Amino acid sequence: MLTRRALPAAAPLLLAAPALRAQTRTIRLVIPFGAGGITDLVARILAERAAMELGVTIVAENRAGANGNIAGEYVARAAPDGTTLLMASLAMFAVNPVIYPRMSYDPLTDFAPVTLAASTPHVVVAHPGSVPAGFGAMLATARSRPEGLSWGTAGAGSSPHLTQILLQSLSGAQFLAVHFRSGAASVQSVLAGQVALTAEATPIVAEHVRAGTLRALAVAALERLALLPEVPTSAEAGLPGLENGSTSAIVAPRGTPEPVLARLAEGFRAAMAAPETRARLSQQGTIPLGGTGAEFTGLITREVARWRPLLAGIHPG
Repeated sequence: MLTRRALPAAAPLLLAAPALRAQTRTIRLVIPFGAGGITDLVARILAERAAMELGVTIVAENRAGANGNIAGEYVARAAPDGTTLLMASLAMFAVNPVIYPRMSYDPLTDFAPVTLAASTPHVVVAHPGSVPAGFGAMLATARSRPEGLSWGTAGAGSSPHLTQILLQSLSGAQFLAVHFRSGAASVQSVLAGQVALTAEATPIVAEHVRAGTLRALAVAALERLALLPEVPTSAEAGLPGLENGSTSAIVAPRGTPEPVLARLAEGFRAAMAAPETRARLSQQGTIPLGGTGAEFTGLITREVARWRPLLAGIHPG
């Protein structure tokens, strides 16, 4: 992994491969969800530092809709020269091919992996007046009122929706999914009392939990979170196995030259390794990942096997 000493900010990406020499020194990093969600927050933190590492300008651009498919199609059709990248969610690879039978691109074959980016655990939160206090009491209410409690998501097949699906599978409760264009919009609906619950990444909900405007019921992770140490894990709350979060990766269009992919990977991994970047991500409960293309492919394979059995009957709404 390169450091600032080994990879000075002045070293331009244009020297990575002949294919880039005629291109602008600007990279567009496309974010498949709306502003304010966890994918957006992580993308902008990494883009800021990676621009320094690569010696280029990185412009973050939101193209929300269809659980990332609008952005995915845009990047899949972009020139494979390293100037257009996608900050993809894991769900775009493991879930979208299952729930969208007629996609205009194939997320499993139309992209070349650059690097895994980051992962942030989910917290199950509720409007204080919508459900009783306590994770167990909420589940008891949900079991007694099938689809009587609404659950906000960032879109059909998004990571908050997957947490809902997994919770239903483990608990026998049924919730009414209400889909929005971003996790931030979903959380706002819960804050307003329009939707009862959601599961979102830690930094999206932590401030509201501390302020008492959202009630945190459980963390969908194996360990408690430093940002919200008082919130029990799902296992501590009585439902082991509820583990999910928002995981992202950076990918390029298929056909991007290997030297370009390698240079991009070095720059983004150096950004993740920078102490200030790690500190900023840690402060919001996010874990930087990195990793090789093979590790990326292995994770996708495991996630497809994990979610495919749970997605029968799930269709975009």
